[in-house]
Amino acid sequence: MASAPRIGFGLPNLRRNVCPHFYMTGSRGAIPIQAPHLLKALIRQDTSISRCQVRGGVHMDQGFVNDVCLTPRFNQCVFYEDELSRE
Repeated sequence: MASAPRIGFGLPNLRRNVCPHFYMTGSRGAIPIQAPHLLKALIRQDTSISRCQVRGGVHMDQGFVNDVCLTPRFNQCVFYEDELSRE
């Protein structure tokens, strides 16, 4: 008897709303983004630093990250647009 594929609970794919170039570092180095819904809590911690891979790890402001990097509009970021224009 073959099992049917599992269907989710209708939760959105949260990772698609996070810029692929965004990452965070803490006191022990890079923080893996395996739970995107926890990112906003991690960003508020003083020890966490938001960074962009496209710009060589530049430190980013919390407001910019919340308004651009963690929204479906991340492709409107000036860093992201620069990367697309180079390809």
